[in-house]
Amino acid sequence: MELEALLIAALREAGYGPDAIGSAMPRIIRIMQAEDVRIEMGRSLSRKEREYVRLQLELGLNVSEVVAGLKK
Repeated sequence: MELEALLIAALREAGYGPDAIGSAMPRIIRIMQAEDVRIEMGRSLSRKEREYVRLQLELGLNVSEVVAGLKK
C-alpha cells in the first residue's frame, strides 16, 4: 500500500470525512516530502533552506530534485 492510501485509511479510521481528507492530503504529503529532504541531507535544515524546500515542493519538484538543489 502506498503512503497516500495509508494516510487516507488512517484519517478515515480517525473519523475524518472525505472533504477534510481531500483538503488536508496535499499539505500532509508536502510535509512528509520535506522530512524526506531533511533525512536525505542528513542534518537539520536552516530556516532559509526550509523555505526553499517548501517552495520547491509546492512547485511540484520531487524530493531528489530538491536535494540536488540544496547540495549545489
